Amino acid sequence: MTSTQSAPLSRSLKARVFGAGGWSIAGHFTAMVIRLAGTLILSRIFSPAIFGQVAFLTIVQVIIALLTDIGLRQSVIQHRNGDDPVFLATAWTLSVIRGAVITCMGALVAGLLYLMRDLLPGGSVYSEPDMPLYLAVSMLSATIVGFQSMKLILASRRIELVGQIAVELLSQISMLVFIVIVGWITGSIWAYIVGLLFSAVVTVILSHALLPGPRDRFAWDRHSLREMSRFGVWTMLSSAMSAFSSNGDRLLLGGWMPPAGLGNYSIASNLNSMVDGLVGRVFGHIAFPALTETLHKDATRLRSVYFRMRMITDCTLLFAGGFLFASGQEIVGIMYDQRYAAAGWILSTLSLSLLFSRYEISHSAYLAFGRPSYVTLLSVIKLVSLFTIAPLMYFFFGIQGAILGIALHMIPSVICIFVLNHRIQLNNLVFELLILLMWMVGGAAGVGFNALAEVVKARFQWHM
Repeated sequence: MTSTQSAPLSRSLKARVFGAGGWSIAGHFTAMVIRLAGTLILSRIFSPAIFGQVAFLTIVQVIIALLTDIGLRQSVIQHRNGDDPVFLATAWTLSVIRGAVITCMGALVAGLLYLMRDLLPGGSVYSEPDMPLYLAVSMLSATIVGFQSMKLILASRRIELVGQIAVELLSQISMLVFIVIVGWITGSIWAYIVGLLFSAVVTVILSHALLPGPRDRFAWDRHSLREMSRFGVWTMLSSAMSAFSSNGDRLLLGGWMPPAGLGNYSIASNLNSMVDGLVGRVFGHIAFPALTETLHKDATRLRSVYFRMRMITDCTLLFAGGFLFASGQEIVGIMYDQRYAAAGWILSTLSLSLLFSRYEISHSAYLAFGRPSYVTLLSVIKLVSLFTIAPLMYFFFGIQGAILGIALHMIPSVICIFVLNHRIQLNNLVFELLILLMWMVGGAAGVGFNALAEVVKARFQWHM
């Protein structure tokens, strides 16, 4: 292909990436504000112990969902014929089956919790007498979500995210309104559980009604299944590792802390992950399809596209990490009452994880190159590191040591990323060193924020 032919394609991709990125930032920022507002409201309705119980329910659902991840999204996006009607119908059929499997696995875990209730750590979230029932009912949402339309994935493939973002925001708002109203009336965790089911129904209905694309139907095409299995095997292995490496912190702490302590950790972790989630959401939607399209059409541009993305993600995450490290205690003190005070030092400690999570954009590059085995390898390393470092730190230094170990457990996987990036020529040592200055800039901003907060509080108290 000549340069004159490739130029319009490059501009088209650039326009779609920036357009999708803008919508994704706006959508996720809105979702983040809604979630933050919801957390603040619900912290006035529910106790830290209920937040701990909700955290456990979320962990189990996420882990089982990842254990059963067969790479449907990646297959539809990456495959050259991913928008073929038969391919999509087969993928939707698998999605419905997977949703039912997730619900059955959740019921199995609930049964095991009930049978082992006398063997689990006393006073922990695992030994809560009603937890098996909470879990079994909440897992019904997976069966419902299994029916959501393939149009959501097609929107990601085409880097057209407006409708997808609208579906997610409307679903989130409906869930929050439901939980706040029912929670205000009952003060019970059932408000969250039923709200989860309600949100799943809303998501499915909107995904079929709002988005353009072919109507979903059942199909079972052997050729499509073979094509999906190429990605599915590695994706399932990678997701199985990620299931525990990404959620193992709460699994471990659930046995070491009472429900209220896990609730405080959940508050801090959610605050820390807001920026990480924003960046991950934006580039999770656009990095993989954009890098894949670049590789297909003009592979020589892949390195420059990758580092342009890295510049944005690294600056954002490093600045946020430095800011939260310096001001975590102050932020929690402003936002929450004294019941949640312990979340402050936890937030400052967890912010160190942002130094390392910025490298996860490399996963999109590996998938674009058709090397999902690299992602699986990194997931294995993260898993082993978490379940080695955190328990050792807990043994020697208690809960504070465990949380520090959780914040730093990605160091071995980052070392591996440098090795893998060397194989595909995606290392740049000068970039890696200079970009670290953003962490110090963020730290200085955090110190300034603390000073400003003290001045404001002093003036407010003086007026009182």
